[in-house]
Amino acid sequence: MTDSRQTERAAGAGRKDRRPRIIGMRLIVTSGTVALLAAGVLGVGALGERRSRQVLAGEIETRLRLQARNLALMSSGALLSEYPELTLHPLVKEMQADLPELAFVLVVDHEGVIQGHQDARSLGEIYVPDPGLAALDSLSAGGGARLLGSAELLVAAAPVMHPNGEQAIGQALVGLPRDYISRLVEAARSQQLLLVATVLGLGVLAALVLMGRLLRPMDALRAGLERIGRGDLDTPIALRARTELGLLAEAVDEMAAELKSAQVTLVESGRLAHEMELARDIQRNLLPAGHLDAGGCRVTGAHRAAAEVGGDYYDFFALPDGRVAVAIADVSGKGLAGCLIMSMLSALLRSYQGDFGSPAALLVMLEHQLQDTLKLGQFVTMFYGVLDPDSGELRYASAGHSPLLIHRAATGEVEWHHTRGIPLGAVAGGALATTLEDARLLLAPGDLLVQYTDGINESFAPDGEQFDFSRIETVVREHAAAGGEAVLAALRRAVHDWTGRDAPDDDETLLVIQRDAAAPGAREVAPTAAAAGGDPAGKTVVGPGGDPGGDAAAAVSLPPGHGVMDLQRRLPEAQARGVHLELPARLDALPRLHLWLADCPTLDALPVVDRQLVENALYEICANIVEHGYQEDAGATLDVWWVPAGGADPLADEPLPDQAAPRLAASLGEAYFLLRDACPPFRPGPWQASDLSDPGIRRRGRGLGLDIVHRIVSRVVYQPTTPQGNLTLLQFDPEPDPNPKVVHHV
Repeated sequence: MTDSRQTERAAGAGRKDRRPRIIGMRLIVTSGTVALLAAGVLGVGALGERRSRQVLAGEIETRLRLQARNLALMSSGALLSEYPELTLHPLVKEMQADLPELAFVLVVDHEGVIQGHQDARSLGEIYVPDPGLAALDSLSAGGGARLLGSAELLVAAAPVMHPNGEQAIGQALVGLPRDYISRLVEAARSQQLLLVATVLGLGVLAALVLMGRLLRPMDALRAGLERIGRGDLDTPIALRARTELGLLAEAVDEMAAELKSAQVTLVESGRLAHEMELARDIQRNLLPAGHLDAGGCRVTGAHRAAAEVGGDYYDFFALPDGRVAVAIADVSGKGLAGCLIMSMLSALLRSYQGDFGSPAALLVMLEHQLQDTLKLGQFVTMFYGVLDPDSGELRYASAGHSPLLIHRAATGEVEWHHTRGIPLGAVAGGALATTLEDARLLLAPGDLLVQYTDGINESFAPDGEQFDFSRIETVVREHAAAGGEAVLAALRRAVHDWTGRDAPDDDETLLVIQRDAAAPGAREVAPTAAAAGGDPAGKTVVGPGGDPGGDAAAAVSLPPGHGVMDLQRRLPEAQARGVHLELPARLDALPRLHLWLADCPTLDALPVVDRQLVENALYEICANIVEHGYQEDAGATLDVWWVPAGGADPLADEPLPDQAAPRLAASLGEAYFLLRDACPPFRPGPWQASDLSDPGIRRRGRGLGLDIVHRIVSRVVYQPTTPQGNLTLLQFDPEPDPNPKVVHHV
């Protein structure tokens, strides 16, 4: 410690030795003040002296004119007398005696003869003007005097006018030596210089005293700044001046306090920066690196935080049974708080993912585990799914996360899948479980799935416009053929170009799943239908659209060589030649089916019992759509078309041979019903026929609609989420068929 202090003192002494010689501010300010004061006083004195000289000269000239004019007035009568010299000589002599400074006073007649002069010997002589005299002004009208001047004299000459005022009868001349004027000016200058010197001396003395007192606190300020320079930030400057210097001293004290606080903050910032670096490393390690290849699918993702660390999260990992878990989440808020929640979410997900077969149940569990950690107003949107890489089936649930985008390789179209779940932690009391549901979709070979956080679609351009979903769709369409990594890179580049900023406003996270175009087709499964209460629309489902993009040919049990076509190709035919009925989504509107069916051609040829069976089955399906799908939304509508026979098999590229369905051809032929609704899509579970021999089943009264449908329909196709809505095709064979063509495409 002693050595360090000696080193500091030596360094301080070295700084003092290197300090340049200075000139005191008191001397500089005082000298400047004195110089300015002297310049001001002398300037004012010079201007005053010049002005005094002009005023004095003008006053003398005016007085000389008046004297000449007065003499002329007094000489008017004398010049008309017989002996003018008797009057004028005493007059001039008296005037000369009263004004001794005058060089001469004389009166001449019109012939230039001197009639009045103080020296009697000059009377009667001809007046000869000094040859150096020159007129200084012109003779003024009305008898005014004019000035004549030479180097030695200043002469005022006034005409002596006849009493009638019409002619001049002589001239009165008064001369004044110029050195008289100079003596007067010098006397005035001497007095002025004395006054200026007195004022200047008093001003300098006052400036010295005043500046000395005002600048005395500079020593205290200098000493205080030197203490701060040495690192002493605790000793205040002892200064009580009520001037700006006092305010400066207070500012220096405040600066010292802020410097001390800044030193503490700097140390704390360094510690926080180190901790943030550790948090960034932790977050980087929590996020998956590279991509995951499983079966015929590749999963990849990317993340860019808006701050040092972010609240976005994505993950993918293989499960013990060969399937792949995929997740993406967005914690409200950015920075370290979001990163901590994200870290907990990652740990919980990997800990519990094997304990739940349902993605929705896993999300509910995650909310339960996080509810004590999430603060009021903090929530998490999350998408979690389980992918079967062999079949391309994805089972997923979404808690308020962004809609899912799928690019279908077969058609080049893009699908959007929305969910109605609320975010984790958004509503207390277990409300999440009532809004979540598991959904399924099938990725056909070549299909590509994109999931993201709102930092992508809500990126703002400089003019305030959002990137929005339409631009995401455009980028995916343009780059889907190049693969998932290309889509990922193109989306990140498009968002960066859109915002024009290197640092994003919000965390940006992307997750892409692509199924290899060479992957095997979708698997066949056993015929299924909805269990009572398990299917919100009560429908049996058949490809090709049971899952958009599925392998339709592998899903339908038809004779070899016949493939299933998309129901979207049936809709124009139904609209062109079918009989249409638009029903409001209300149960009380369904009786209209009876009157409408009575007007449908070819149906009236059926026996009454068969027509009633068709009506019952159609009623049950429409009732399920209205009640479970639309929730009896009075503003929604359901479209039904009856398309009589006369076209091709609605499910085959080629006309269906008679032997494939002999009774169908014998009854209604290739006629069919086509229904269109805008309900949320669903995936029906396995259906088991009700045991009607059980009295309890018969007393239940409800839930038998599916039994009615399955005993009547010969074929049902359900294709959800088409651009036109959910489409359902029904064909009926009123005669019993031991092998109905009712299959379910997963």
